[in-house]
Amino acid sequence: MPIATPSHPDRAAATLANVAAVAAGRTAPFRAPSTGADDCRIDLKLLVWRARQAMVRSAAARAHLAPFAVEAHPDLWAGTVQDGVARGFASRLEEAIALAAAEPAPVAGAAAVTAEASARVTTGKELRRRKDLLVKSGGARVRFTRKEGLLFVDRDDGLHSANCLRFEARDDRGTLDGFVPGDDRPRLFSAQFLAPARYVEGQDHQELVLAGRLGRGANGFGCRLTLRGDAAATTVELRLTIDNRQLDTRLRARFLGLPMAVIHHDCTPVFEAVDGDHGGFVACTLLRANGRLLVDGHPLAVPGAQCQGVIEHVFRLGSTPP
Repeated sequence: MPIATPSHPDRAAATLANVAAVAAGRTAPFRAPSTGADDCRIDLKLLVWRARQAMVRSAAARAHLAPFAVEAHPDLWAGTVQDGVARGFASRLEEAIALAAAEPAPVAGAAAVTAEASARVTTGKELRRRKDLLVKSGGARVRFTRKEGLLFVDRDDGLHSANCLRFEARDDRGTLDGFVPGDDRPRLFSAQFLAPARYVEGQDHQELVLAGRLGRGANGFGCRLTLRGDAAATTVELRLTIDNRQLDTRLRARFLGLPMAVIHHDCTPVFEAVDGDHGGFVACTLLRANGRLLVDGHPLAVPGAQCQGVIEHVFRLGSTPP
């Protein structure tokens, strides 16, 4: 018995090139993608964010993506499509980003080059002996210690949160349209599990690199966290690189003691405010590996949506200037 509302042609197509041919054999209205798809294909969502920034800056980027406007192609932008379509759309997004490539950055003056060259770089045993590592901007600051993990402080907003960054991994038994937890309990990790690898102290900036694994053995995730603070900024940049080798899983960052207003993420929205017995937190999906897509109600394998390999997220923590 056919379903009452068919899937959109974008979801039913095998490649971006045959979307029009599939559309010719389908009659609207079509089933809309679920809001639960907001964090599927996170690699595509990161590209979508960059492409939307490019479209703001560039008429050429807007024209390049005009044939695939979100109003006419909601599944395309949601990521609820087959692997061939996702690959084609990712290439189109990358082309739009390239069309709006930023102007070359100005060459640093002699004073700036001298300041960078004179920065103190600490690694190895000397770094392991240091108990307290500070990264500060002109507003927010983050301190790393083995005892408190990442301590976030923003005096302008009255924020002071120790061990503010943790991670949560769970099995995903859903589809691209929404996360469905397995029978496992959340596996929780702290940034305390990461080890300092490099610390740079300049005249007006600091940079701290933490590296290691979230979890042990085959169930773990390779993780590299880089914190950057500049005196001219009001936020601390947090760059998270995750190496995923897991299938059917979701990994989220938990920001404790930080309201959404001070968490700025270079991605389409993948946040959730969670209330808990021991206080609430803001959860942000870093990856959701899931290889199942429903097309006209029937499951279809989409192994490309398992997000294998390296995924990089950029956050800026703190108040932004008015």
